[in-house]
Amino acid sequence: MSMKGAAFVRARQPAQKQQRYRAILDAARELAERDGVGEVSLGDIAGRVGMHKSALLKYFGTREEIFLRLAEEEWQVWAPRVVERLDALREPDGAGRLGEDLVAETVVDSIAERPLLCQLLAYAPLILERNVSLDAARSFKKATWRAIDDVADALHRVLRTVSRDDCAELLTAGGIAAAGLWQAAHPPPVLVRLYGERPLPGRADRFCAVDFSAALRRFLQVHLTGLRHRHGAPESGGDPLG
Repeated sequence: MSMKGAAFVRARQPAQKQQRYRAILDAARELAERDGVGEVSLGDIAGRVGMHKSALLKYFGTREEIFLRLAEEEWQVWAPRVVERLDALREPDGAGRLGEDLVAETVVDSIAERPLLCQLLAYAPLILERNVSLDAARSFKKATWRAIDDVADALHRVLRTVSRDDCAELLTAGGIAAAGLWQAAHPPPVLVRLYGERPLPGRADRFCAVDFSAALRRFLQVHLTGLRHRHGAPESGGDPLG
């Protein structure tokens, strides 16, 4: 939705400036969700809002700062929602090892339902953090660390035999894996065409896109098993949720 209009010709009052700031972020979000983060330019965002790029730069120093701010918001929305879901798993379900599978599924589902977050997980360290102000980077990192801390606390409450530090490590590694897996699960058009071709003999398994949720869930399950093995914690024998 274009934000062109008289109210956006000159923003002089604080409320007007905040409104324009929000409009820029909303426009960037809409374009990224439609076209992909990598396809959205500063000019695209400015045009969507109905302002010149020079005016937009008074609110955000670079294109990267806009998307880093969106990444910050995504972390802030995701964390409390997954914490609520994890806390709902704390009642013992008597499922033994299945409890850990349910935890992994809960975390993966919460990530998969936020496609913009999944995109930004890859773009943040690769591009977005490299052309921003110190204040923007600081704000983003604080939001990221706070989100990981809150979710790690929730994981530790559920997986009581897994240390709080290991829960944080599991989330950090899972985020890195999610960034790569999302890209592999959403290939560019040329690879979509390739995957539609008949594969070479004996190579059928190579010509396919990744199932994001299944692959990330498997990664979390295996990583959790490795963390338990490293510390000698029992992998089964008692409900890990209670």
